[in-house]
Amino acid sequence: MTATFVISILFGLACGQVMSFCVPTEYTMYVDRRECAYCLTINTTICAGYCMTRDINGKLFVPKFALSQDVCTYGDFIYRTVEIPGCPHHVAPYFSYPVAVSCKCGRCNTDYSDCTHETIKTNYCIKPQKSYLMGLSV
Repeated sequence: MTATFVISILFGLACGQVMSFCVPTEYTMYVDRRECAYCLTINTTICAGYCMTRDINGKLFVPKFALSQDVCTYGDFIYRTVEIPGCPHHVAPYFSYPVAVSCKCGRCNTDYSDCTHETIKTNYCIKPQKSYLMGLSV
């Protein structure tokens, strides 16, 4: 191995540890309303990945702004609206969801992000599924 090759591998590993890997990622969600006959399968993008975090042991001696607990969150997003099929006339059949356009590492904003550490294992359908093919864009 040449020295240039070894240095480039070490540089790549160091950059991989320093850089954040926070990107829009494909995600399938299932929308189920009790009153409607079908469960809607929606393919969208969410923000996922790792962000650099600094959390030193001497928290008592360091001001809070010096600590960094960043999460992968939305940079830009748009909302799409779809119609859930099989809903009775008295039930609003529309469902709006965010689509990640870009992502960033930053503080978690609970206004539009789920800031939990563990995922909830309820992303499934119990009714017949319909895939989202065409809906309303808002």
